[in-house]
Parts: sequence; C-alpha cells; structure tokens
Amino acid sequence: MSFEHITEYLQYRKDWKEDYKRKLVSADEAAKAVKSGDLVVLPFAPHPTEVPLALGRRKEELRDVYVEINAPSIDPGWLQLGWQENFSVGAIHYLGGLGRPAHDAKVISFIPSLMSLRMKYCDEERRPKRRGIDVCITPVSPPDEHGFCSFGPHLWNRKSYAERAKIVIAEVDSNMVYPYYGNNRIHVSEIDYFVEAPTARVSNKEIKDFIIQTVKDKEKQQKWIEALTKANKHEPEFAARAYNLMGPLIDLLSPDFFSGSLGLDEPYPEAKTIAGYVREIIKNGDCIEIGAGRPSTWLPKVGLFDGYEDLGIHSEMSAWGQPELIKKGVFTGKRKTLHRGKAVYAALDGAGWEGYKWMSNNPLIEMYDVEYVHNPTVIAQNENMVSINSVLQVDLTGQITCETQFGPRMINGPGGQLDFHLGTFMAKGGRAISVLRSLAFGGSSTIVSHLAEGSLVTIPRQFADYVVTEYGIASLAGKSHRERAEELIAIAHPDFRAELRKEARKQFWP
Repeated sequence: MSFEHITEYLQYRKDWKEDYKRKLVSADEAAKAVKSGDLVVLPFAPHPTEVPLALGRRKEELRDVYVEINAPSIDPGWLQLGWQENFSVGAIHYLGGLGRPAHDAKVISFIPSLMSLRMKYCDEERRPKRRGIDVCITPVSPPDEHGFCSFGPHLWNRKSYAERAKIVIAEVDSNMVYPYYGNNRIHVSEIDYFVEAPTARVSNKEIKDFIIQTVKDKEKQQKWIEALTKANKHEPEFAARAYNLMGPLIDLLSPDFFSGSLGLDEPYPEAKTIAGYVREIIKNGDCIEIGAGRPSTWLPKVGLFDGYEDLGIHSEMSAWGQPELIKKGVFTGKRKTLHRGKAVYAALDGAGWEGYKWMSNNPLIEMYDVEYVHNPTVIAQNENMVSINSVLQVDLTGQITCETQFGPRMINGPGGQLDFHLGTFMAKGGRAISVLRSLAFGGSSTIVSHLAEGSLVTIPRQFADYVVTEYGIASLAGKSHRERAEELIAIAHPDFRAELRKEARKQFWP
C-alpha cells in the first residue's frame, strides 16, 4: 500500500510559509476571484471589510452576483437601491441594525433557515440554480508556527462556509485574539488568497471628535460618545468598526441599539425580577445556553447564577460576566453529558475583550462551528439542558416570535434560537425558557390574544415550554389552549389582563 500522498501532504504543510507568501495579495486583487453569477458568502458578523469593499468597487464589471450575508456590519453599496442587477443580497439568520433598513426597503430578502442546517442546502444541492458556494470571504488570525489560522472569538459559521467554498479569501487580522481549543482552525493550504487587513483601533479622543463633527443633535452626541467610548473599552474591534464604517449614517442610527447589540447598556429594572423567576427553573448541574438580546443577555449581570454549583455551558455565545463565573467555579461542567468539564461555544460574543484574552488558549473553553454546536440532535444529548432566550411576543396559544412585533416588519432573524429551543425541549430533563418584559417599547402588551397579521412564528406552539416575564412563570408544555391562556394572562401586565381574559373567552370557551 502506498502512502505517497500523505508524504506529499506533510511536505506541503512544512512549506506553508512560502505558500502563504504566494497567496498574499491586495484586496482588489482578491476581489477579482469573484465572477458574474457567483454565490459569495460573508459569515456571521463581524464581517471582513477590505475585500467586500473592493468587491463593491467592481460593481459595473459584475452581474447577478448573489451575496449571502449574516448580520451585516458593512455596506459596500449592495444594501442600497440600484445595485440589484449587479448584486442581489440574501440575509440569513440575523438582520442586525444595518440590514434592517435594507430589508424594510425590500432591497434584500430574508432566507429562513436553522443555523445548524444551512450547509444541508449545499451538501444536498437543495438550491439547483446555485449548487454550491463559489467564494467565502472570512477573517482569520495570522498563522501559527504550524501554519494554522484561527477564526478567532467569532467562529459562528466561518469554518463550515470555508470548508465548502470553491475559493476561500481570508482577511488576516493581526489584532485578533488567538488561538482557541476545539475546531476553530484552518490551514494555510486550505485558503486561496490572503489579504492582510488588521482591524483598526481608535482612541477615545478620535471618537469624541468624530461624533461632534457627524452627529447634529447635542443630546444624541453625548449618548454616542458614551456608547462608543464604553464599547472601546470592552469591544475595541466593534468600536473601531463603528467609527470607520458607519460614517454619516451614525446620525441616523440609535446609540441605544448599538450599546444593546453589544450588551453594554444597563439592565432595565425588570431584569432582576425576571432573573429571580428564572432561578426557580434552574437546578445545580444544569447545562446552560443564553442567547443574545434583552433581557436574556443581562441576566448573569443581575445575579441569575449566584450561588449555583457545577453548571455547564453549551451555548451559541457567551454572556456578560460568564468568564468570571467560570473562574469562580460556578460553571465547572462536571455534570455535563457531552464535553464534560468544558464550556462549549460557537462564538464568544458577550465575553468582552478581556474575556476573549482569558478564554484564548484555555483548555476549559472549546469552540466549534454552529453546524455542530447548534445541531438540535447534539444539544438534545445534554441532559438537563436549559436554554434562555429573549422573545418579542407570545400569543395565548403559545406561539412565540423573536423576529417580528405587531405585524410583519422583521426586527431581526431568529439566529440560533429555534435550534436551541428544539434541542433543549427534546433533551432529557430539558427546559426551554423564553423571557420578555410584559410591555413593549411604547407600552403595548407583549402577551397578546393572537399575533398580528403577517407576524412570523419562530417557535410553534407545540414546542412552547416556559415563558417568563417580571410577573411570573407560565408553564405551557403539555397544556391545552385554555390552560395556556390562563397561565399567560397571569404573567401579562396587569393593565391588559382584563382585555386578554375577554379575548380568551371568545377564543377558547363556548
């Protein structure tokens, strides 16, 4: 039996430094790899920057390029009207603050998909007109001594995209925290083009000067300065991206939304009360997932896990304060079914800059792509799994949405919420918890008799489990529509309970 191919492969890896040099090009040169009709994917935010901008500069040369974006953090122009013949854009998993206006204007279209199953469409050729991924553009760290690059603290779906793309373009970020345990690496030999593009860093003085010059309203100026300087301490990469990429658009955007998207705003008063009710559902030794959004991302800050022992982590992302809880021994993972003793993540968003550095090269932390971490059949193998996710509305039958509110307008995509809710619901001893305030911004009830016409259901009522507001816990699994209505009305805001009871009588009683 011959093993020549193995010898050649090892020799090629030994030669990785020369290979890297051969593949090192400018952003404009790398962007030439994209041809008309190609499917180009930009993995979950934060996006690469230089190559997409260079690709946008090729607008007039290209036709019918399909760009698949995940929570866009830049706009080379294809989120604006007038680019559709050149670039058509599909948003998947999450819209984000920059993608929402483009979706509102119908410039881009949303792709419904579980995060764990996106690659099924490639592997089984479920999209006949675009059978596979032509080009993947992803950030990576510089290669280590063995020629492996890391995808960094924001792994998400970068590896699964890169594994399937015909051409991989990597933006090398020398400021990226590196490395991580798990399956968070790609070898130089697996990449076609390298573009050195370190994420910028910006001083607080530069931020202040920029805001004063760009934002007209004085009160909004101060809010933006506070938001960006705080972000610069905890998430310098995101602060610099906002500084460099938002430009004049920053005057149109909300500083509160920016802070909220990073989890840097202060918890509202109801968060502590909600945390108290969630504590009634959690037990020592449970395996925990916490999703993005308010109020879920705030709960560790307001004492949700104080006093617990041997909790585990199998989560799409981190949450603020979680690295400290690992250090303190609250999260040990000793009773986990899978990856015992390890905290498993698809991304560390929410851990903050200091958290990224502490988790880097730390054997307690393992990172895997969403194709594995978000797979409901994997999640379900974690006994006593608990998912905690923010939602926007719940109707009296138990239909839940985290995507729309009071009609068809998308606030955001589902991210990994449905993956984790389903996996948790199926797990032995699993508890899927949906958290929300009883009132939406503007004072309307988030517990409603029925979802408004055009609303998108994220979690079907068959999978509804626990719903928690600041007024208590509704336990819905296995209960009738009548029983669910009674449970949900009991945790609705008192000002709306009488009307909800009236509507419930119409719907569920003779």
